[in-house]
Amino acid sequence: MRQRAVRAGLLIQLSLASVGAVAGSAAGNPVSGPHETIDNRLTTTQPNAPSGFAFDGTYHAAGNPRGNPPYMRRMIFYNRSGTRYDTSVPARCSASDVELEMRGAAACPAGSRIGGGMSTALFMGRFSSTVQVDFFNNTNQQIILARSPFVSTVARGRIFPDGSTEFASPTCFPYVPPAGCPVDTLLQMKSSITVPPFTKTSNGVTRSYLTTPRTCPATGRWNSPVRLWWADGTVDTVVIPQPCTRPRESRKCVARRGSRKRRNCKAAPARRRY
Repeated sequence: MRQRAVRAGLLIQLSLASVGAVAGSAAGNPVSGPHETIDNRLTTTQPNAPSGFAFDGTYHAAGNPRGNPPYMRRMIFYNRSGTRYDTSVPARCSASDVELEMRGAAACPAGSRIGGGMSTALFMGRFSSTVQVDFFNNTNQQIILARSPFVSTVARGRIFPDGSTEFASPTCFPYVPPAGCPVDTLLQMKSSITVPPFTKTSNGVTRSYLTTPRTCPATGRWNSPVRLWWADGTVDTVVIPQPCTRPRESRKCVARRGSRKRRNCKAAPARRRY
């Protein structure tokens, strides 16, 4: 019986609440809430520049890092105003949920896979399993596909016009949309995903899948809230500070330091990256 349960656990495929989420990424500081410790960072500090992202999340009981968390119901990433996604840049995976479950990554064009990672969960509250996941692009969507030799699990994140992204976390296996989970059996404990910068040049114009806001605030950071809904009815919000680079003052302004005329100086505009 134990062997069968363990074998089932090894085939469990998790959804990750993304976005998370690369070598060479901008330094970030994990932020903790009652049930979570999250590090969600961009790969650049430059405004108006192509970027990737990296997400790492660990989940636990409220105020107890050694206890199990509640089942996660939903997660929303609120990116800084001015963040832009262009899902026409990579290829798009338009496969249905059934195709993805049956064929796995083979159901998507190779160019639509733009990242990947790992996830760890407990099955029936006892058996731990770590699986690989693939991150695919689709029209105004992010698709997370957890690998399996038999039936894979699909999680779709909806990208809204303001750049925020919403995921619902399946809590059972197999998970068949839209029916959902009649009983919670799959408890997400840890997740990690990386998406490198992705650009495409056509007719001399370079476009990016993800572009940072056009300006960096005076605080030197873009604040990006992440909100999580849990099965116990609680809602946590953590705010991730994303460091960004402010433009330097022009030499002319620096030369006038201490002069009254300096108040009319303006900072040199940030150099466009593309």
